[in-house]
Amino acid sequence: MSALAPPAPLTQMPLVPEGGNTSERIRRSDGGRLTLEQRLDRVWEGLLAAGAAECPLCGAEMQHAGDAGRCSSCGTTLT
Repeated sequence: MSALAPPAPLTQMPLVPEGGNTSERIRRSDGGRLTLEQRLDRVWEGLLAAGAAECPLCGAEMQHAGDAGRCSSCGTTLT
């Protein structure tokens, strides 16, 4: 049986990604990106307005079907 080493303490973690340079910033949780709620709201807006939207899981087209949205690629369903 093998044991896993514990992760490095945050104080020892690098401030830039491996292979990156110091001008790159670490992405923070707020990072200017959409929250899950905002992203799902946009998907619903697209489904209701146009009948289709980008699947939040795989990026393929999601179709409005009855009272749900369904992705034909990965099978994700939003209700």
